[in-house]
Amino acid sequence: MNQQRVLITEDERITALDLQFALEELGFEVVGNVATGEESIQAAREFLPDLILMDIHLKTDMLGTEAADCIVSELDIPVIFLSAYSDRSVIEEAGQTKPYGYLIKPYETRELDAAIQVALAKHSADKKVRDSDRRLTLALEAAKMSVWDWQQEDFEPDREGKGSSSLISEAMEMLIDRIHPEDRHYLTDDLIANGHLECSLRLKENEASEYRQTQVYASIFSMNNGTKRAIGVARDIHEEYLAREKLKQAAVVFESTSEAILITDCNRRIISTNPAFTEITDYSMEEVLGRDPDDFLHARRNSDHFYPRLLDKGTHFWNGEVACIKRTGGRFPAWEHISGVYGDDGEIINYVFTISDIGDLRRAEKSLARMAFIDSLTGVGNRVHLERSLVNALSSISDEKRIAVLYIDLDGFKAVNDTLGHAEGDRLLQAVAERFTQCVRENDVVTRVGGDEFVIVVTEVNDESGLIVMADKLLKSVSEPFVLASEVVEVSASIGISITTDLINTHETLLTSADTALFHAKRHGKNCYQFYDLELAVESSERLKIERNMKGAFNNQEICVEFQPLINIATNKIYGAEALCRWYSHDMGVISPDRFIPIAEKSDMILMIGERVLEESCKALNDWAELGLHDVVISVNVSARQLSDKCFPDIVKRTLKKHKISPELIELEITETAIQNNQHAKEQLDILREFGVRFAIDDFGTGYSSLSRLKELPFDRVKIDRSFVTDLLTNESDKEVCRAIFALCDVLHLNVTAEGIENIQQLDLLKDMGCGCAQGFYFGRAMSPDRFAAWVELYYQRGIEQPI
Repeated sequence: MNQQRVLITEDERITALDLQFALEELGFEVVGNVATGEESIQAAREFLPDLILMDIHLKTDMLGTEAADCIVSELDIPVIFLSAYSDRSVIEEAGQTKPYGYLIKPYETRELDAAIQVALAKHSADKKVRDSDRRLTLALEAAKMSVWDWQQEDFEPDREGKGSSSLISEAMEMLIDRIHPEDRHYLTDDLIANGHLECSLRLKENEASEYRQTQVYASIFSMNNGTKRAIGVARDIHEEYLAREKLKQAAVVFESTSEAILITDCNRRIISTNPAFTEITDYSMEEVLGRDPDDFLHARRNSDHFYPRLLDKGTHFWNGEVACIKRTGGRFPAWEHISGVYGDDGEIINYVFTISDIGDLRRAEKSLARMAFIDSLTGVGNRVHLERSLVNALSSISDEKRIAVLYIDLDGFKAVNDTLGHAEGDRLLQAVAERFTQCVRENDVVTRVGGDEFVIVVTEVNDESGLIVMADKLLKSVSEPFVLASEVVEVSASIGISITTDLINTHETLLTSADTALFHAKRHGKNCYQFYDLELAVESSERLKIERNMKGAFNNQEICVEFQPLINIATNKIYGAEALCRWYSHDMGVISPDRFIPIAEKSDMILMIGERVLEESCKALNDWAELGLHDVVISVNVSARQLSDKCFPDIVKRTLKKHKISPELIELEITETAIQNNQHAKEQLDILREFGVRFAIDDFGTGYSSLSRLKELPFDRVKIDRSFVTDLLTNESDKEVCRAIFALCDVLHLNVTAEGIENIQQLDLLKDMGCGCAQGFYFGRAMSPDRFAAWVELYYQRGIEQPI
């Protein structure tokens, strides 16, 4: 047995020598005998004795207790105090340094021996406990676990426990505050009820940290003092929890995805497949385990294509389209993605294949390619197909081989669509397309370019006679009744025809020429065809010139507003005037409205012109009022484009307010066609009606208005078109139409104005029929505001029997 080594710290020299002699007699080795606290600390560091005997009051200012506190905390050497003082205060001060004994001088040798033996034994036991705690702490840290020590509410956490990062020692309520509210029942209910706990819960270290998944094992123990104590261990499993969640998600994707997935080992032998693989290929997992996909799945081996790339450490995947074979032998196109899975050593350990059946996609692409050239409603070609066919046909034209275009527009389709509905309109278009297809030759191309417009490309033209035969055949086919689901309807068609020439040799010029010819065919009464020729070319050139010069003419005030009188037949007084546009061109002379208004309606120019007409009308009313001409109503024409403009009601109201014009002095004339082409017409008219503006339906009898439509719209007046007045004296049909209109308007309480009156006989006949208002050259032509005021004065001087 090794001799136990003792260090003596005693400032009384004789006492120190006696103590050394006694220790040596007892068999201890005295490694040093010092007189101050500083020397004791130095000797302890140098000799590392097994025990120190320490006097409390030494020579220097440093007390023995201070030296002992330093030695214990730094070197963990047990200390026994030797003192002649037995005061409680001295003993309590010594106790703060955790001594292993306290002997009061004088003492006997046997007491000294007993104290030393007990101190050494206790220190040895404490060291074993500390070593055990240290090993436990290291083990807990290695396992990422913590010791839990939960006590009753009056528990004061142990200071040593708080100093250890792996030991949690706190009151139960403090711990509960750090647990997620949804998980607190594990401690408040389960642990107390069962006496033990094994669960996973969410815990955060402090208020500022996030909750982390923590595995907890704990049991409740009854202590000797009657208190209860819960002790257990906790392990942070947050990273494991996240990993498990990812694995769960991956498993769900693996099992439920519509893409086939197969996994192989590094030798490309299948080790797993998902349900979608079986659904797509008809192979069960058992049938393919251990096989190379190239041996049964791929129509041709792909090894030489993608495996070398995967073996290149810089590339982790390959994808591309492959041909695959089902178990039944059928082939299908597939998009295959292959990823290499690398181990920690950088070597591939697995391959993951994802396979998508793209058969439907390829079929859809073919269908889309077809749809790109086919009109989905009628099955004939569409505009893209038309342009492609024209380009192909034009590439082979020569002096002997020409091509032609027939541009066709249905007459009356709009009425069918509006009255019977879009479904019936679609059936009509389908039937028309079928008839057109039956009327042309095999090499000719029938296309629908939008709405009720069709274009036929005639790929070989010998002369116009063949085109005339085809046009007549097409017109006849359309004129025959169509049996739809709910009605039998009749429509007609207008056809514009253009043939390639030296100047007409592109698909744009061919279509433009045919469109121009179609325009003239419709102007000539519809249900006919028109060839594009020199006369039409001149007229087309004029239309283009008008279109180009119109905006400049508008800005230069060449387009002005004039007023034609409206006469109250019953009183022979002037009811008002109709505002009419006139274009006095410096270059082209006088251009009638019939020539430039239709062109303006195809652009925003009609909106600008319409706003100017309204503006000039308001100015005229104010000018006439200053001359004493009051209560004159001005009738202003409104185009379909204006009526479709959602800002139109605001423009009218703003203009009238600007010039302080009473709304009842403005009468807006709207054609039947403008109403038919606008679903929101009634809404627009109701807004202006509420404001006080009057309305007249213009050119009545030339459109397709139904009585119900006429009844529901807020009209005050009907204007009979001049086409019914011109031959009124000789044409019985026109007379009957006029009588019917007067009778209808009488029932609906509508006023009537007849247009185009040129002689007294027409006036008298209309008056007898019940006409209330008249307009025409018999009274006067359109004139400037100043001339109109002068005309009014002259009119009242000469009377209605002497027209001006």
